[in-house]
Amino acid sequence: MDGDDMKKILAIFLCLTMCFGFIGCSNTEKMNDEAKTVLTKVLNKEENFTVYNASVDKTTEENLEKFRYPTYSNALNIFVPAHYTFADFDSDGTEELLIIDARLSDFLFLRYDDGKVYGYVHKKISIQDVKTDGSFMTFDYDGYKAISRISFSGSSYEITNQAYLDDSENKYLLD
Repeated sequence: MDGDDMKKILAIFLCLTMCFGFIGCSNTEKMNDEAKTVLTKVLNKEENFTVYNASVDKTTEENLEKFRYPTYSNALNIFVPAHYTFADFDSDGTEELLIIDARLSDFLFLRYDDGKVYGYVHKKISIQDVKTDGSFMTFDYDGYKAISRISFSGSSYEITNQAYLDDSENKYLLD
């Protein structure tokens, strides 16, 4: 094999690599478009979503039209969607939907996965300042603030802090 043959093989290999790269990008874009379409239907009360409620240890199918979720302190929490944003909260290439209740105290994350929409209600701490990279600020009225991210696993989720500030205890943590 001479140098020209090697160049041809290398050129073919590079072309194939680029073609597969474009296919991967368009597949991610296609999945994200599909997710946003379905999540928008849930937001518009045209589709249902599945949510696990830890307070009653029950998974139910819900619609935003009449979404209620019992907790330990309130048997009938009514969720009234007021604000929303799309972002890739878990950095998997597909955007999720965050809906904030009119009282600004309840937060509903919606995630599209394999043809189904999963809901995750968050009440423990307040969320604000959602960034385009999916990070957001969480705070508690007791005085701490954090830059956080969320990850999903089946019907559960976990919020982790990337940076943490608590002036009352003089705690300043990063990662």
